[in-house]
Amino acid sequence: MPLYQYQYVDQGKKKSGLVEAQSDKEAKEKLREQGYLVLQLSLKSKISGKQNLKGDNLLAFTVQLSQLVNAGIPLYESLIAIEEQTRGESYHRVVLSLCEQIKMGVSLSAVMNTFPNSFDKLYCSMVSAGEAVGTLGPVLEKLTHLLSRQLKLKKQITTALIYPSVLGSFSLLIIGVLLGFVVPSLEGIFAGRKLNSFTSAIISLSHVFRDYWWLYIPAIIGFIGWSIWKLRTVEGKLWVERTLIKLPLIKTLTIQTAVARFCRTMATLLQGGLSMIDSLRISRGVMRNVVLEGEIQSAELKIVEGHSLSSELGKSPNVPKLVSRMLAVGEESGTTATMLSKIAEIYEQELEKSLDRVMALSQPVILIVMGLVIGTVLLAILLPLTDVSSFSVS
Repeated sequence: MPLYQYQYVDQGKKKSGLVEAQSDKEAKEKLREQGYLVLQLSLKSKISGKQNLKGDNLLAFTVQLSQLVNAGIPLYESLIAIEEQTRGESYHRVVLSLCEQIKMGVSLSAVMNTFPNSFDKLYCSMVSAGEAVGTLGPVLEKLTHLLSRQLKLKKQITTALIYPSVLGSFSLLIIGVLLGFVVPSLEGIFAGRKLNSFTSAIISLSHVFRDYWWLYIPAIIGFIGWSIWKLRTVEGKLWVERTLIKLPLIKTLTIQTAVARFCRTMATLLQGGLSMIDSLRISRGVMRNVVLEGEIQSAELKIVEGHSLSSELGKSPNVPKLVSRMLAVGEESGTTATMLSKIAEIYEQELEKSLDRVMALSQPVILIVMGLVIGTVLLAILLPLTDVSSFSVS
């Protein structure tokens, strides 16, 4: 539905807002019904990513909706209550559209499907299943738990990457200052002296660093820009995902993250009432690795033929054997969803430990590399000063 931006007067102050309508006339009627004195109305052609429900905002919305629905408040009234609280927020247009279309008789899952950038297939499928069996409140509770786990996992990975990135950037800055300013400022001390090859090489490298900045800086910026563009393409993403699963340390982190996401999502979907096949189809999409997704898809085809999920995952060279063994126990006892939740907890804890190890290892490695570079430059400067024969006698 088209989105319109409007300006109105409220207690003598100009304010702005968003409204969805099929035409200008319908938009004006909606605003007139709400008692707004509209000054300007225009069609908003572009919608930024900030106007979607994501991350903490999506979690907060789900928590509020779950609490209101479980308290016995009708769905439309619950959404209206949330809409009143989110006025002025960037994602208000999503909540407002939910209210308007629910009022028209459209189901909640159908409305959410029109906002794929806010509600993914997992979210919409869970809501649809909850509506079908009349358990929307409990389903929203499960979604709240799932979203909170996903956000926690994402924040752990982000936090683990921040410190090494900052330390690495600082190290590059120090190296640049040494080669660009410190070494050239000390070069005059060695004028007229015969220098060893090691010191001459460092001074030559400093000259290249200073004299050809106009060549390598644009080249580096161009390469970074091209890499970012390439990695955003489908081919680039597939290349990255296939490469990550081959690197020794990164492979462990990738598999642990993917398994934790898959098992947590799969358990939530099964508990929400979805079938095994539908749950697999949706869950493999959250793994974010084409190799692992392909293995789950192959297992999905075998399950249709009557095979068990545990036996098929046991054949995978990348899925840990613990997953298939625990899942087999769950299948035999009829507690597959519960066992998947336990597997997710295990690998979330393992991932946290692995991230701590990576952080603990990366810090000294970066410091050692930086120390070696700085030590090399200082050694190149100090060596000629210890060579008495390099001084000319006047």
